[in-house]
Amino acid sequence: MSFQKKLLAFAAVSALSAATAVPAMALENEFHGMFKFMGYQTNALAGGDTKDILRKDAHSGFFAEQRARIMYIAKANDNLKLVTHFELDTRFGGISTGYKGTTGNDSGNLDADALTLETKNIYLDFNEPATGANFKVGMQPWADAYGSLFLLADMTGAIATKKVDAFTGQLGWFRFDDNTAANAITGPGQLTADLIVADGKFAINKDITVGATYYNIQNDTGLSSASTTAPTVSIPNYELLHMIGVNADINVGPANIKPFAAYQFGDQNSAKDISAYMMGAVGKVKAGPGAVNFSGFYLSGDKGGTNNNAFQIVTTGTTYFNPANMWLLIRPNQAINTSTSLTGNDMTVGGRGSIGVFAGYEGAMGKTFYNANAGYMRTAEARGNEKKSLGTEVNAQVGYKIFDNLSASAAVAYVFLGDALNGKGTDRITTYAQTADADNPYLVNLQLSYAF
Repeated sequence: MSFQKKLLAFAAVSALSAATAVPAMALENEFHGMFKFMGYQTNALAGGDTKDILRKDAHSGFFAEQRARIMYIAKANDNLKLVTHFELDTRFGGISTGYKGTTGNDSGNLDADALTLETKNIYLDFNEPATGANFKVGMQPWADAYGSLFLLADMTGAIATKKVDAFTGQLGWFRFDDNTAANAITGPGQLTADLIVADGKFAINKDITVGATYYNIQNDTGLSSASTTAPTVSIPNYELLHMIGVNADINVGPANIKPFAAYQFGDQNSAKDISAYMMGAVGKVKAGPGAVNFSGFYLSGDKGGTNNNAFQIVTTGTTYFNPANMWLLIRPNQAINTSTSLTGNDMTVGGRGSIGVFAGYEGAMGKTFYNANAGYMRTAEARGNEKKSLGTEVNAQVGYKIFDNLSASAAVAYVFLGDALNGKGTDRITTYAQTADADNPYLVNLQLSYAF
């Protein structure tokens, strides 16, 4: 053996010996995730366009899609871990290039090979020993304290949580746009949109918890007169927004009730003052083998179209109201990429505001589970001759647990359109209803869901 080879062999053995001599870091590798297959027969997702959901003789077709999520957590100890979360979506048969603005990069195309990996979360989660506070820093999920009517999204930022006896407080900062593309001479951090979060909860006793929040958004992305391109994301039409609110979690016998209310004020394009509010409640009552669910909300609207009295959301598509358990009236909490609602996922209905009331029953018998729901929505304000009623949805789902973490289910949903979407002439909201006498939307869903 040459001297050089002996030297390399000695170095390798020495490195291995040193590695085994040093105490190894006790790193735990955790893997979690899910796979969901969905098949649809529906006339409510005719082309993916907002107006295609509501038209006369809407095309009825069957399509299938799947979603997989993979979460890897690198856990150093109970006080420190790195969380990563990725998503892969595929429509069976793929999506052609140019279809409704899509790029066609879908692994469901023939021969499959395509890049579809999406990043959902990458953040550090640690407990700081000096203060005892928990910090999450990076790209992470966040939801408001109001049924996600204001915002539910994955965002980049940092949030700290501290518990002191019966009080739990949160303070966070998120940046959801840094619009460097708007101006060639503007660098990072010049035109931005930021969210500040302050949240506090106090447990009065084991049955009553009360909370208060303050959200602040400062949006500078549309202020540059030299802007040559649009922001990279849809940004709301305000410069400064304050939102204060209160909420509670109350147990009364077999019932759990979560009421909430919030008020917004701020500046809209330096010309109008925002004054808007929202309120609502979510509840569940144990009954028989299952539970009765009920929920409702009110988002203030504006008659004249200025939107200064309309409840403001961060951007369309980031608001939900999952307690409603709807498939078509509100963006569903079970669907994948193709999902949409009757108002194009805009809970404010173009600034008109909205009112929704919902109720249902859920239960299980052995490995079989089921639920049935009904809901009604209308706009809070009408413009011109527009009607207010959006529609009434009824839906039902039944499923079976094949294994502890694998289930199959079937669901049906039908909407009786209201005059605001099915009226004639100026009676209907033409932004969403393409034609008069639109067909009532329906949906049949088959689902296979695996979680680990």
